[in-house]
Amino acid sequence: MAIVSFKHNFIFLKTFKTAGTSVEVDLSPVAGSDAIVTPILPPEPGHHPRNYAGEDGEPQFYNHMTASIMRDALGASRFDSMFKFCIEREPVSKCISRFHMLRNSKRHNRRGSYKLSWEQFVRKGIFPIDVSRYAIDGYCVVDRILRYDELPYALENLMRELDVPNFKLTTNAKSTFSQNVLITQDDVTDAQKDIIYEAFAESIE
Repeated sequence: MAIVSFKHNFIFLKTFKTAGTSVEVDLSPVAGSDAIVTPILPPEPGHHPRNYAGEDGEPQFYNHMTASIMRDALGASRFDSMFKFCIEREPVSKCISRFHMLRNSKRHNRRGSYKLSWEQFVRKGIFPIDVSRYAIDGYCVVDRILRYDELPYALENLMRELDVPNFKLTTNAKSTFSQNVLITQDDVTDAQKDIIYEAFAESIE
C-alpha cells in the first residue's frame, strides 16, 4: 500500500522495484490532507506520511500492503468503489533491480554481508513477485496496471483522467541502488530467464 486519496478517489498500491517510492513522493502533496499516506524508509524529502495509524496509534496501513489486507483495513465497500492502480515491470528487469538493491543498499547490506552472486540469487528464487498486491484470490482487483517502462508518461496521463492537474513525476528515489552495476539484461542466460519467467507466470498472465 502507499496512498489512498479520498480527494481524487484513487488508491495507489505499491509494488516492488517499480519506482513506487518516487511515485509516492510526488503523489503525497496532491493526494489531499485527509489522504492515507504511509511512511517510507529511508524518508524522502517532499513525502509526508499521515492518517495511517489507528486510534491506538498503531499503524493500520503500511508500505507494500497486499490488496486483501488493504481491502479489509479500508472496508470492502470503499475499496471497491475507488479507482485502484499499480505499476508492474518486466520480470527479468525487476529481478536485476532487486539484486542490485540487496547488494548495493546500505539498509539491506549494512556490513557487506550479502554476497550472493547473480547465479545464486536466481537459484534461490529471491524474486519480487507482487501478484498479492494487486490481486485477491487470483483475480486482479486494480483498474489499471501501468507499465514501468512507460512511466512517467502513463502516470501523468492517468492523473489527468483523475482530475489531478499539472502532475509531473519528478522524483528519482533510490536511484543509487543501481549505480554499481553488477548485472545487465545481456548477462542473463536463457536458462536464468526461464527460471524467472516460470516464477512470474501468474504475474505475466
